[in-house]
Amino acid sequence: MEQKKTYRTFQFENVVAWKSDLRGTLSASGHSDVEIGNPLVFKGTPDVWCPEDLLIGSLNACLMLTFLYQMQRRKLQVVAYESSAQGTLEHSDGKHRITRIVVRPRISLKSDHDLEAAREAIKDTVDSCMITNSILATVQMDPQFNTALTTAQ
Repeated sequence: MEQKKTYRTFQFENVVAWKSDLRGTLSASGHSDVEIGNPLVFKGTPDVWCPEDLLIGSLNACLMLTFLYQMQRRKLQVVAYESSAQGTLEHSDGKHRITRIVVRPRISLKSDHDLEAAREAIKDTVDSCMITNSILATVQMDPQFNTALTTAQ
C-alpha cells in the first residue's frame, strides 16, 4: 500500500491600520511597513501601493521564486531573471475583480543546452505556484530566454 505524503500547514499574519482618507499601513512582524491606499482610478494617490498592485506583485514574485526553485531541482543555473506583470481589472459577474495577469519574465541562462529544461520548468512553475493556485484570474507566462550566445522565445 502506497503511503500518502503529508504536508505541513503554515500561517502568515499581517496588520492593516487606517491612517487617513483612503490610506493606511500594512505591517507584519520583522518586515518594513508598506503605505497602502486606493489606486488612482478609485480616487487614490500614486505614491502608495494599492491592493491591485500588491496582488499582481505577489503573483509575479511567487512565480519568480517558484521558477528558481524548479531550476535548482533540475540543477540548472539562472544567470539573471527579471519580469514584468500586468493585471486586468474588470467588472465581471457584478463584481470588480482581476480577471487576467500576464507575466513576462526575461531569463538569462548559462547554457543553450538548458533552454528546453527551462521551458519545462516554466510549465511546472505555473502549475505549482501557490499564488496562481489561490486566485481566480487567468495567469499567462510569456517567457523570453537568452544565453550568452542566443535569444529564444
